[in-house]
Amino acid sequence: MQITLLQWIELISALLGILGVWLNTKSNIMGWPIGIVSVILAALVYFQSRLFAEFGLQIFYAFSGLYGWWKWIKVLDRNRSEISSISTFKLLMSLLLGLILTVLIGYWLKFNTQADFPWIDSALAAFSLIAQVWLAQKYIENWLLWMVINLVSIGLYSVKELWFFLGFFLALFVLSFFGYFNWKKKWRKESY
Repeated sequence: MQITLLQWIELISALLGILGVWLNTKSNIMGWPIGIVSVILAALVYFQSRLFAEFGLQIFYAFSGLYGWWKWIKVLDRNRSEISSISTFKLLMSLLLGLILTVLIGYWLKFNTQADFPWIDSALAAFSLIAQVWLAQKYIENWLLWMVINLVSIGLYSVKELWFFLGFFLALFVLSFFGYFNWKKKWRKESY
């Protein structure tokens, strides 16, 4: 089997993404710049695969990666990780926003593009936006939301036959468990 250029880009993006998320699970700031390179490469693959919400999400990830990198630099100056739990109000508002974005993006994709799986694509994009903001804010619940997003993504990429991204999201699914328990341990340690 010969690997195409697009598959090489997908593979490199996936490997860099795994490294970046692994570094994030350890609260290592280098996860952000590595993640930025990964999502720029992923954007190319998603565009070619007609997963337009995922393409747009990668652009958002690139900019939010810069924000997360800056936000975590500020935390390093204080020598604390500042992991916290999201308030119930912010949690409910975030999830409501995710539902609204899913409907808006999904409707637009369904009736204005040739997107494959517009509703699943839009839900993954919308809730990934929320999870990314939660990660930058160091809310421990970001890892729980990523678990769900990664699991649904595994199914989508299986159907789309994006095998490297399927493997990537399988690794992210496992890393989201590691991230949750690692951050919870750090959070408890700092709370005492």
